[in-house]
Amino acid sequence: MKTEKVYIEYLLLQAQQGNRQAGEDLLAVLQNKVRAFAHKFLGGSAAVDDCVQESLLKIHRQIKQLRAVKAIHTWVYRIVHSTCMDQLRQQAKTKSSTPDDPTVASNLDQQLDVKAAIAQLSEEQQVIIYLFYYEGFTVSEMAEVLGRPAGTIKYLLFAAREQIKSTLQHEESNHEHRRTNQTSLG
Repeated sequence: MKTEKVYIEYLLLQAQQGNRQAGEDLLAVLQNKVRAFAHKFLGGSAAVDDCVQESLLKIHRQIKQLRAVKAIHTWVYRIVHSTCMDQLRQQAKTKSSTPDDPTVASNLDQQLDVKAAIAQLSEEQQVIIYLFYYEGFTVSEMAEVLGRPAGTIKYLLFAAREQIKSTLQHEESNHEHRRTNQTSLG
């Protein structure tokens, strides 16, 4: 994993200096990471391919703007995250009806609640949550990638979990309140 990160950073430097082949190789290496991340984020939906294509296009267009070579790892995940969120918003707009199966609807609601709770986190906390839970990074790996002390990463991870938990509990109490009101009105 460390070797791959170094290789990605090397390709980035070469691509930024105008080496086209290095740019193509970089996108090829990143494509698998982008696809895996988008798939975990969007599930098995058809939007994964659109997200991958759009993310790689954004990376290609903005590659020369990236100044800190080690930041490529989090930078890529931020681009993919943002693109996936755009895809989810687009899907939400186009879906006007909910699934007929209440179990599916409930599961979808829970997934959307979690995604919404994560979206309320700071960008840094979102990156930490995704790197930890979706990409399987350790605290020390995240500290290295983000250039922060491991203790800070642990604190940010803890604070993010607490904020997500609080948001979900608040959402659950709102859902209960609405159900109670609907029952008493009906």
